[in-house]
Amino acid sequence: MASVIFSGNSNLTLSQNIVKELSLSLGKVEIVRFADSEIRVRVEEDVEGKDVFLLQSLSNPVDEHLMELLLMADAVKRGEPRKIIAVLPYHGYARQDRVHRPGECLSSQVVAKLIETVDVDKLITVELHNESLIGFFKIPVVHISGLTVFQKEVEKIDNEVVIITPDAGALKRAQKFAEDLELPLALIEKKRDLNQPHKIVSMRVVGDIVGKTAIIAEDVIVTGGTLVNASYVLKQKGAKQVIAAATHADFVGGTDKILQESPIDRVWVTDTITIPDDKKFPKLQIFPIASTLASYMRKMVK
Repeated sequence: MASVIFSGNSNLTLSQNIVKELSLSLGKVEIVRFADSEIRVRVEEDVEGKDVFLLQSLSNPVDEHLMELLLMADAVKRGEPRKIIAVLPYHGYARQDRVHRPGECLSSQVVAKLIETVDVDKLITVELHNESLIGFFKIPVVHISGLTVFQKEVEKIDNEVVIITPDAGALKRAQKFAEDLELPLALIEKKRDLNQPHKIVSMRVVGDIVGKTAIIAEDVIVTGGTLVNASYVLKQKGAKQVIAAATHADFVGGTDKILQESPIDRVWVTDTITIPDDKKFPKLQIFPIASTLASYMRKMVK
């Protein structure tokens, strides 16, 4: 029984690197976008009785890439595969995992249900904003830590290192990263403005960071505002160097300039999301994640 791997348009380079690691090639799929922005998907491979992998990062534009995934899954299902496995290097809507105010939707749960309605049998994803999101799915979810790709780089640092959790919600992620590296952990307590997205009201550091290299462990960078504010606080409190280590780089307009001009010394990200050349900057270092994803897929490829 052979496996077939298809890719959406969100991150073709990563998809090509993954199949290269597996010594395979991408299956042929036609994705046509009409003038009214609707899309049509047609798989051009025989998938009957096979295990099919669908590679797609749900990155900006999130809704467009989500629809590609859903329609690819439906097109594959009509070919009567044995199993459909969605591989989402970046899971869009993952940060909308709770209701903050009356009247809000629970977007993460809605997206989970959508993915299940097209008969996806299993999901593989990287560095969710909150691991509890797995509970929104009835299907099995393989959750991979993206921070592991930075471990060798951390070990090269010739200075005392402390891992920083940027908020209480990220404590479990940063704690695991610190434990794997046998390093101390410090916490930044922050208060958000619930009426203005990405705005922080106040921040303070809990833990010893004086004279140390502080590595902020994040799941995703969007505007960069939280990291920049944290870097100012860390430097003021005595950190020798500040490194932002985030699995996903979901940069919006101006993020590159904000990070480059900030007190942050280096910005580490992976390539779960395509980063266009015009959003790259001198402090940015991109770490490949294809081999990490391929290692999990290899156990299922036949």
